[in-house]
Amino acid sequence: MLKKWIVLVLSVSFILAACHSPLYNQTEGNVSDIKDKMVQARKKSNETAIKPASLLVNKGLYVDTTPISLEREPSWLQNHIVIRGDQLPFSYYSRTIASGAGSDVLTKYQPGLDSAERVSMSYSGTVKGALNLLASKSGYVYSVRNKKIEWLAFVTKTYDVAFMPGGTDYLMGNSGGGGSSSDAPGGNTGGQVANYVSADASGSEFSSLKGTLSVWTDLDTTIKQLLSPEGKAFVSQSSTSVTVRDRPTNVAMVGQYIANLNGKLSRQVLVKVQILDIKLNSAFNFGIDWGLIANAFNHSPFVLNANYGTPVTITPLTSQPGTQTTPIFGTQYNGAGIPGWTILFNALNQQGKTGVVSEPRVVCLNNQVSVIRIVSSEGYVASIQNTTLAGATSGSNNTVTSQVTPGTLITGLTLYILPKIMGEDVYLQINADLSVNDRFGQFGPTDAQIQLPNITEKHFNQRSKIRSGDTMILSGFRQVYNQTGANQLLNSQALGGQAALQANTETIILITPIILHGPA
Repeated sequence: MLKKWIVLVLSVSFILAACHSPLYNQTEGNVSDIKDKMVQARKKSNETAIKPASLLVNKGLYVDTTPISLEREPSWLQNHIVIRGDQLPFSYYSRTIASGAGSDVLTKYQPGLDSAERVSMSYSGTVKGALNLLASKSGYVYSVRNKKIEWLAFVTKTYDVAFMPGGTDYLMGNSGGGGSSSDAPGGNTGGQVANYVSADASGSEFSSLKGTLSVWTDLDTTIKQLLSPEGKAFVSQSSTSVTVRDRPTNVAMVGQYIANLNGKLSRQVLVKVQILDIKLNSAFNFGIDWGLIANAFNHSPFVLNANYGTPVTITPLTSQPGTQTTPIFGTQYNGAGIPGWTILFNALNQQGKTGVVSEPRVVCLNNQVSVIRIVSSEGYVASIQNTTLAGATSGSNNTVTSQVTPGTLITGLTLYILPKIMGEDVYLQINADLSVNDRFGQFGPTDAQIQLPNITEKHFNQRSKIRSGDTMILSGFRQVYNQTGANQLLNSQALGGQAALQANTETIILITPIILHGPA
């Protein structure tokens, strides 16, 4: 009896020692480090979404950072001159100003400049002021080098464009009928099966958004409308730049247009998506009780909007003075540090078991399609072809398996996002395919069974407008599953049993766009 107790004590000691092995502690430490890095990365991502303050106060010493040119101008530019005329040639004013600057100051005209253009002037002041006034009235520009004034009718400038070379074709939604899988961007990518033919009658009905994003074509067309008849422009996709040669005023308009275009193309949106599955309790067989969820947001710094004509959203209230607010998943932390989506999650847990299926994030450029694809690939036996040797008789073992065709089942999440920024609002076009392989069924004789995949798919194509920082709630993706079964013993139901299974699952998608105001 004593020996048995010793063995038991040694076994327990060995188990306890194994639980605190160095490998276990190292693994726990690695997991903890990854969690800390993930929290820091998300915190940094959220901080970039904070809009810069309109007024910054610095109590230190003031230092003017305006750039100052160190190049010294000729002294004759400060000479006093009086010039007056009505509808006189441009050459008259240019020679008069040059003579007022000094007898040794020369005037030069660029080829193509119309020196006979009529101009009216009445000026008294410095030579530099007279040159500026003549330039503004004629539309020409001048440059001063040593003792020479050079007038230019055309200038050449090169502008960089904040866009990648080439264009983009996109298709968001189902690519066509028949239910067959498609590899086209934005096509029906959920639950792809090789050589799969669907008998779904609604497979021929689809909604899609198709377009071509070609900034270079639009840029070339628009710039041509801004040029004068003598102006020329060259759009280079390889260097992502535009070179313009035209009158100074037209070149300035092109530069302003490209600057505005670069500002729009460079804006970014951080889109956060959460897909929740809630297995409802039997008391909520009619679906989620949104009244209970609305009550959960009472006395919280968030508002659950559910007005007609607008999407259901979670909107943070204006922070009170002295309350620290940090954007997190489209909502904000309140004083207790509880984000708004946690309130929703806890309210859903009161009606069933809620789990996070997927939580992807993506940073999208304005008017550019971004793709999130998180899928898994499974192999299965799609078909078995048996052949019988010639001359074989029935019942003989002359049947030969000649070919086994494997199949590939691709399931998971595919998400296409196209954002459009308008002020502080974001117009979103979202196409999502979520598919899960429930199980593989068996079909055929025992020695030649094939596998039949059973796929649960959820597709949605959503277009909406939402304010930056709000969380849009998409719901109504509900599935009811019922199954009955019976077991018998010796062909007698009395010696067996019966069972039934009922599951009521609803999927909720949370979408939060946040316009990034910080550096990329």
